[in-house]
Amino acid sequence: MSDGNVTVASNVLGTIGTVLWCIQLIPQIWYNYRRKKTDGFPAAMMLLWASCMVSSA
Repeated sequence: MSDGNVTVASNVLGTIGTVLWCIQLIPQIWYNYRRKKTDGFPAAMMLLWASCMVSSA
């Protein structure tokens, strides 16, 4: 595999990772919007966040 292919693959995978990371924040954004508060994180959001970290390791 040439260096050009690695660069393209890393850009594509990096973009996909960024999009998926942003999607995981949607439940917290929605929760904060409904409560009209931004203090603290609910336990369910922390569990979701931790489960996403396990799959990326």
